[in-house]
Amino acid sequence: MSCSSEYSRLCRLINASLRSYTESEPIQLTKEKEKHLLIVLSQVSREIQRCGDELECDSGKPLVLNPVIGGHCFPAPELYSECHNCFLEILSILVGLLNMKSQYIQHLVGNILVGISNFVSKSGRNFGDFLHLLCVCIEVVISNILSSSSASLSDPNNDGLGLISVLQPRLVNANWHVVTCLSRVLHNILKYLKQNCSSELAEIYLHSVSYGLSNVPWDLLDKIHSGQAYDMQISSNGNASLLRNICSPEAWFLFLGSLLQLFCSLVEQSGLVEEIHCSLDEHLLLDKITCLIPKILNWCFSVKWDSGNACIQQYLRHKMLMLMTRLTLQVHWECSTLVLWLQLLRRHFQDLLVQPISAYDSGFDDSLEGSPFLASIADGVHKIHTRHLQRQAIFLFLKCSFSLVGFGKETDIRCVCASSNSCLTHELKSGQECSGKRKGLSEISEWLQDHLPLEMFVDYGIYSEKCSIFASSFMQLYVDEDDILFEVLLQLLALPFPLEQVDWNDRCNAIHEAKGDIIYHVLNIFNPIHLFHLFLAKLHYDHSVLLDYLISKDIGVNCVQYLLRYHLSCF
Repeated sequence: MSCSSEYSRLCRLINASLRSYTESEPIQLTKEKEKHLLIVLSQVSREIQRCGDELECDSGKPLVLNPVIGGHCFPAPELYSECHNCFLEILSILVGLLNMKSQYIQHLVGNILVGISNFVSKSGRNFGDFLHLLCVCIEVVISNILSSSSASLSDPNNDGLGLISVLQPRLVNANWHVVTCLSRVLHNILKYLKQNCSSELAEIYLHSVSYGLSNVPWDLLDKIHSGQAYDMQISSNGNASLLRNICSPEAWFLFLGSLLQLFCSLVEQSGLVEEIHCSLDEHLLLDKITCLIPKILNWCFSVKWDSGNACIQQYLRHKMLMLMTRLTLQVHWECSTLVLWLQLLRRHFQDLLVQPISAYDSGFDDSLEGSPFLASIADGVHKIHTRHLQRQAIFLFLKCSFSLVGFGKETDIRCVCASSNSCLTHELKSGQECSGKRKGLSEISEWLQDHLPLEMFVDYGIYSEKCSIFASSFMQLYVDEDDILFEVLLQLLALPFPLEQVDWNDRCNAIHEAKGDIIYHVLNIFNPIHLFHLFLAKLHYDHSVLLDYLISKDIGVNCVQYLLRYHLSCF
């Protein structure tokens, strides 16, 4: 049986079983109808799983990578014509069911979409086409919700295959929960690929989703907070209650949570895929997500959550910091991006940056320490433990600051546009390097002033002791979460400062002479040799713990890199 006939079989199954539930406008869902629909969805899910198992038994079918058209991964026209009608029909029905206000129905429909994706991936072709259509669905639904006009979607460059014109009228009633469910579907597909499939399919996934998400009208989401969406929707249909449902805090939180979860997985997967077969710029996805960071921060934190939803705020901060941390390990930094991120960290995470590093409540359960959901009740006040957020915020801050200090030297930062005038380019680059270094040093100095002000010490002995205590607390902060521990140690080991401190003959006068010398201050706190000994002390010099680090699948490589670089730097 050919691939096209398999898709037709799948289309007939979805049509016969589920179309009747999407024909009434609006869908009236009674408890009896919900129960019956859940049974039908379970049967459809099992049938798709059975078809996938049968297809998997046919091991003779080779994997066919989608050809490249115009720099992007698309199916060839002849392949597209065989299956696109089936995919459009399937998605229009299933996405319509996602519009129902039942989390159980949404969950099962999401599972069916993941099952269809698995089925298509096993067929050996059209996998990228199906993923692209899922992204187009997200694009159409967001535009339908937030825009009274389809002008932004009519650009031939964005709709070269005519998909939007077909999907838009079919998804006109889709709400915000549909976008959330589709984001979860994309995330679950990626999880399945990571566990069960080849790297070739993962590459197809990244290419298709990268291009698909780049066309999503993210700028329209800004209307939610500017008030334009409210005015536009009320004036166009007079239904203010519908808009409140679309933009309710609950719906908005679910969307943001699913979007951040998807972006975190996409960034992580981008780091795992070593080589890209298509001509698509391999940094398209990372660059797009990086550019969206300021917008996402605004979407997350412009909503004022009440005290009962404090966990929501903490969860979004946790996911936001996780996404930004993963991006720092993947992207090629620009000088302007580093400066912008430092501003964003100061604006949205200043409380974490100035929170005392030595603060530690021994009353917390160590087995849960670092969880974004760990909380205690004290004097009737619900408090969220944020030590893990502090680790991530400080790491990001130091990463950006030290990258600026080492601009043009230790880091690869594309800060200067290409110019035919090499002398002018050199002058511009030198000026930006100098400005970046000053900005980085200024940020580090301001941060250290909040924790260990140099001016308050008049005796070198006390100053040296305080530096050691601060460094010990700093090390303890990250030893508690070893997945980021070696990233921090590697970052500090790459400081563009000499390992040797200035040889002060009169140490009593040294601190007075060094006031204002931030490099001197940093060297006394983050001396790599001192940090290495503190690291061993925090492990209680237990070689078995160090061995566990070295053989760990997650952090073993970073541990080896740190030990080797430390050895090369010091010996």
